[in-house]
Amino acid sequence: MAKILVTGATGRLGNAVLRSLVQKIPASNVVAMARDTEKAEPLAVLGIEVRYGDYTDYDSLVAAFEGVEKIYLVSAVAFSDRVAHHKNVIVAAGRAGVRHVVYTSIQRINDELAPIEGVTESDIATERLLEKSGLTYTIIQHPLYADDLPFFIGANAAKEGFSVPAGQGRIGPATYAELAEAGATLLTQTGHENRTYLLNAGQTWSFQDIADGFSRLTGMPVEYQPISAEVFIAARESEGWPTAVAKFISDWGKAIDKGAFDQSSRTLETLLGRKPKDLEDILREAFNL
Repeated sequence: MAKILVTGATGRLGNAVLRSLVQKIPASNVVAMARDTEKAEPLAVLGIEVRYGDYTDYDSLVAAFEGVEKIYLVSAVAFSDRVAHHKNVIVAAGRAGVRHVVYTSIQRINDELAPIEGVTESDIATERLLEKSGLTYTIIQHPLYADDLPFFIGANAAKEGFSVPAGQGRIGPATYAELAEAGATLLTQTGHENRTYLLNAGQTWSFQDIADGFSRLTGMPVEYQPISAEVFIAARESEGWPTAVAKFISDWGKAIDKGAFDQSSRTLETLLGRKPKDLEDILREAFNL
């Protein structure tokens, strides 16, 4: 079997995909790419080959991709030169003879509805690059990560309540583990060529639903208060957050409020062979309830 390479090997998503892959195929067919290969040493212990690669270093990418058939491209972090980084990967993949690239994009209903600075436009541009690259591709549009809810609404939200600029918008979050397992399934199956998939919980919840879920789990009333982006940013700044970070989180809230994440798909369930976690399981796990 040809080799499958996963980028971002030391990150939360890439690492989880690699660990899921070795449950499905021999570790000798799995390659982990990382900028810091020492941090990836625990993967090498599993029998996974670790290779150096940096999105900003084209030659390192060509070398890393040698003998690889499929790449799982974990999107670069926000506020980096994401399009240039992704283009380096795509062009290097073509030069190295890679056949198939799986790219982690963002969930959206259309290209205008989720204007998250540092994310949406670069994801759309990357999808277009892939479609025109001549490579076989699969685009997987991820939802809000369930594991990141404490960062978004506050680690103490289950006890103190929470205020975010999400209005009555709805989300269908899924965990890194679920999305990684689904990604590994896509990488080890055929039939997903040149397809775009939405992966999420299969149902959506409002932030009032989240507050009500906390109440059921804790036995105490929990309040959700919708607020404006301006109020949210000012509150976070008063807590010492950098303005850019507060604005970034508020952009997610505004996109949610506009309905960008109010759509559900059964694709994740199909790939997992089971239903994704429901709201109470998500909250219990993310907030240690």
